Amino acid sequence: MYPAKVIGKVTSVIKHPIYENKSMLLIQPIDLKHNPKGKAIIAVDYVGAGEGDIVLIGNAPGQAKEVFNVDNAPIRELVMAIIDRIDLV
Repeated sequence: MYPAKVIGKVTSVIKHPIYENKSMLLIQPIDLKHNPKGKAIIAVDYVGAGEGDIVLIGNAPGQAKEVFNVDNAPIRELVMAIIDRIDLV
């Protein structure tokens, strides 16, 4: 799991059937101080996140199967939560 910032929505006319009725977001992984880290990627939204939100991304094997109850889901990154704040101690 890692934090990321939602930087846009992804629209597709032709897509795998498992993506029907699911929102896809373009996310930018960030560090704990909100600095960009790595390349932007696509994630499937599970919580209703929007552009500018800081989110928690899960990418464990089998996670999408558990969340969406689908065998062999072609989903790697999944938006699991919207983060209100990050406190560093």
